[in-house]
Amino acid sequence: MVELRDPSAHAEIMAMRAAGRALGQNVFEDGVLYSSSEPCPMCLAACYWASVSRIVFAATSRDVADYDFQDLAVYTDLGLPAERRSMREDADEEELRQDALKAVRDWAQAH
Repeated sequence: MVELRDPSAHAEIMAMRAAGRALGQNVFEDGVLYSSSEPCPMCLAACYWASVSRIVFAATSRDVADYDFQDLAVYTDLGLPAERRSMREDADEEELRQDALKAVRDWAQAH
């Protein structure tokens, strides 16, 4: 992540990207992901999107918090209602929302 200057370049994400390229798919229903520590919220969500059936990890997010990993803090923040989270989230205006819904609808109908 730091070396690549890419905040999404976590080992779990990179492994799923490589697996997707190698296998020609983006869903891993029978896949097991092994990780040195509990996946961060982003990686865990990616595992859900990819339908990974099992994750095996060693250190917990509490363990790595002692070394300035922010996983536990993000998990905690995401558990709050949107209006209480540390990052502001705003729904856009109605016209832009309708444009976005049309784009999603068009994409879904094409796939």
